[in-house]
Amino acid sequence: MIFQPGDHIRFRRGGEWHGMLRFQGNGSAWSPIAVEAYGEGGMPQIHGDGCYAAVLLEGVSHWRVKELAVTNEAETRSVRQGICICGSPQGITEDIVIEGCEISRVAGENRRARDVYQSMYWNSGIYVTMPGRSSDKNHLHDIIISNNYVHDVLTSGIRVNQQEDFINDIHHTHVVVRGNRIERTGSDGIIVANCISPLIDGNVCLNAGALGSLEDTRLIAGIWVCAVSDALIQRNEVGGTRLFENDGTAFDTDWGTAGDTIFQYNYTHDNQGGFWLDCMGINRNRECGKTILRYNISIDDKRCLIQDDYGLPAHLYGNLFINSEEGPLICCHKEGESHIFWNNIFHFAGKPANGWQKSSFQRNWYSGNTGFPESDREASGDVPFCFSGLLDNKPVSREECESYWNLLAALGDE
Repeated sequence: MIFQPGDHIRFRRGGEWHGMLRFQGNGSAWSPIAVEAYGEGGMPQIHGDGCYAAVLLEGVSHWRVKELAVTNEAETRSVRQGICICGSPQGITEDIVIEGCEISRVAGENRRARDVYQSMYWNSGIYVTMPGRSSDKNHLHDIIISNNYVHDVLTSGIRVNQQEDFINDIHHTHVVVRGNRIERTGSDGIIVANCISPLIDGNVCLNAGALGSLEDTRLIAGIWVCAVSDALIQRNEVGGTRLFENDGTAFDTDWGTAGDTIFQYNYTHDNQGGFWLDCMGINRNRECGKTILRYNISIDDKRCLIQDDYGLPAHLYGNLFINSEEGPLICCHKEGESHIFWNNIFHFAGKPANGWQKSSFQRNWYSGNTGFPESDREASGDVPFCFSGLLDNKPVSREECESYWNLLAALGDE
């Protein structure tokens, strides 16, 4: 059936359907096509039963998909999606909203060492992509992924890209990933690529990689971007990201980024690889500026504050770094010469594992057990506000961090 502008497709609550649900037809800017639930009971369930995607929107525009429960189980792993938005190779595919859905039990691919198009980067619980390469004339526009619950999938949680990977094509516009909850994935939490100024806001990402393995998955991060310009990642919670071969950090600025990537007002905790991964210099984009990490709260992130250093600047200010178990590395694999810390608060159980290394430290605050670098001549042992309550009762949500974010922002910026 070819649907028309203003159509509503309603699925009865408590019902179940099997096979791939593939929609055809376009809505309009003033009359999008709506997919929604009706009646009483649990969400309508769409079971892909091993298809490429349980729900597929391919080459269509102006759609709203809300309140579906989606699975895609199979006996073996393969490239599979829960919900897939696939843009047209020609023209602008636009105005698609995926909201309030639950995606689970997707038997996707979480193996890195696979042939091109068959590895873990070409599928996700919610997968947003297009064939070939994007351009000024051919790309995605106005794609909103909001308030979904993605859990227990062998894939990543949410992935935005184009089919051809590791190319610095940056053309998708107005892409927003907001308010989603992601738990227990087979690989990464959220990966956004090929977008101009994407917004990744208010998501919760817990235990990314919990269903992965050292042999298969090898390298993941909680929330990260690549081949994007001026990305804004804010108000997210990232916890429990697994460390396999390397990485395992809450955040990552990865290959091909342009402009300034900003991580702000985030809450991270118990990520096995650490707080942030610096991969800005991989497939370096000549338009790359710097990464700014400000007003974040990092509690008991393991291993290090930063992994790696590719020679591009990173500015860290107004952050609160707490580790109640150890003194983590400041920078893992490199000495961190490109990283500048100022107006941060460091509270570690001991001194950094390998000293303060070669990062620049200016006007920071350090607790007694943490020590401080000799180069920080304006260092203070007096924390500028009382955070003893935070130490005694660690926050368990972004909401519990809000008052501290306001205090951190008041410390001053550049």
